[in-house]
Amino acid sequence: MYLVCVLLQAIFVAVSASVLFQDCGSAYDLRTVNIEGCTMRPPCYVTVGEDVKVNLQFSAGGYFMSRNLDQNVVIDINHLYLPTNVTPERCEIENCPVEMGAFTSFTSIMSVPTRVQLNQRGFLRWRIRNEEGRLVLCYTVLVQTQSPLQKLIRRNLLNLTGPNAELKQSNFTTDVFI
Repeated sequence: MYLVCVLLQAIFVAVSASVLFQDCGSAYDLRTVNIEGCTMRPPCYVTVGEDVKVNLQFSAGGYFMSRNLDQNVVIDINHLYLPTNVTPERCEIENCPVEMGAFTSFTSIMSVPTRVQLNQRGFLRWRIRNEEGRLVLCYTVLVQTQSPLQKLIRRNLLNLTGPNAELKQSNFTTDVFI
């Protein structure tokens, strides 16, 4: 049964689209980073003042286990480092420890700060340390800030240019002129 679960998780990892990220010294093998609303194509647009789901999938390999993980998340825009609240902490919602050789997946909610400039590119830097202070996961993602209105406009534009765009555009044109 355990082998079946591992194989299903491996298939899920292969099928799911991860954002492009750069590892910055992870001790564990970080496989995918999925950020709600982001695609594989950079930058990852984050909406000021919104909560965003972030899912990490990694393997502790044969290195060492961890009993507790502490997340530290910062958005760096023009060398202005804005701490970002992340909830819940890994071990508050799932069984710890992270075991050696085990595949682990967990989801956190990141709150995008409201005091950040709009239309600016920078980096989301996510660091996770274990109970010994050892850096077990670290990655950065290129992000660009946007307002809720910009998010709505961007989503509508993507709907017009995605699959079945001709049908969507004709419906949009009809709706506008009637």
